[in-house]
Amino acid sequence: LFKEFKEQENPIVSVALGLQHGIALNSKGQAFCWGKGERGQLGQGRRLADDEEGQDDEPNENRTFEHALHVDNFYDPYATTSTKEDIYAPLLSPSDSKIGLISAGMNFSLAVTSSNLPYIWGKNCVPNPSFSASDFNIRSKPVEDSTYPRYVPGLPTNLQIIKVACGTHHAAMLLEDGSIWAVGVATDSPVPMWDEAVEILTPGIVDTSEIVSFQAGFDRTVIVSGLESGKRQVIEIQLWSNEELRQYGAVRPSYLDWLGQEDGSQKVLSVHRGWMHTVVVTES
Repeated sequence: LFKEFKEQENPIVSVALGLQHGIALNSKGQAFCWGKGERGQLGQGRRLADDEEGQDDEPNENRTFEHALHVDNFYDPYATTSTKEDIYAPLLSPSDSKIGLISAGMNFSLAVTSSNLPYIWGKNCVPNPSFSASDFNIRSKPVEDSTYPRYVPGLPTNLQIIKVACGTHHAAMLLEDGSIWAVGVATDSPVPMWDEAVEILTPGIVDTSEIVSFQAGFDRTVIVSGLESGKRQVIEIQLWSNEELRQYGAVRPSYLDWLGQEDGSQKVLSVHRGWMHTVVVTES
C-alpha cells in the first residue's frame, strides 16, 4: 500500500474505511489516507492564516490515489504566534500532532491527536460562512468541503476522548466521563451540524471501565458496556438538533427483546448498523 513513494516504515495499528477512501494509523502516530480525494477526503490541503474556515489555494492533490498520502497539516487552534506575513495557519508541533484515534465516514475522516484535539476533513463537513437560512439561495449550501484537517470545537477540553466512531454522515466521540459528543447530519434537521460538537449522551449512564464496543453506522451510534450484574447494556443514540431530544434520546434497541427471547444467556459483543439492516454479534 505504501510502496508507491517509499517503503512502509512502521507497523499499521488501525485502519478505517469510507465509501471510496481509507485512513490508516501507524505505530508512530502518523495518519495516511488513500483512495478517492476529489472532495478533500485525503486531507492534503492547508488552512490559510487569514481565513477562519476557508479553503486552501495551493495544489492539494484532490484526486484519486492508489497509494497512501501522509496527513500532517493539523493546524494549531490556539496559536498566537502568526504574523501578517504568514500565508498558512500555524501547525501543531510534531509531538502534539501525533494521532491516537481514527475513524472514517462515507466521505470524510476523523482523527484525534495525542494532545486530545479532534480534527475532521472531507465532503460537506465545514460550515459555509456565507450561508443564511433566512436568505435562502439555491446556489448556497450550508456546508462546504474541507480539504485540510479542521479542528472540531465544542468538547470539554479537560476530558480525554477515549473512542471515536463515524456513521455515514456523523462522527461520535466518547469521553472519559462516559458522555458522547457528536457532529454531522442530525436526524431531525436538513441543516448539518458541523460547526461544533454537541452532547448526545450525558455522563453517568455508561461506565467507561466496562466498555465492550463503540460503533457507529448510518445515523446511529451504539455503545455496548458491562453492568455490575454481569449483563450487557446496549444503548443506541442519534444526533438530534433538538436539545430535548438529545437529552432524552438514548434508547434500548428493540432487537434486544428478540435476542433475549431466542437465547437469554447471549451477551452482546458489538452492534453494526447499516442503512437497512443491523448485525448483532454475540460472544458465542
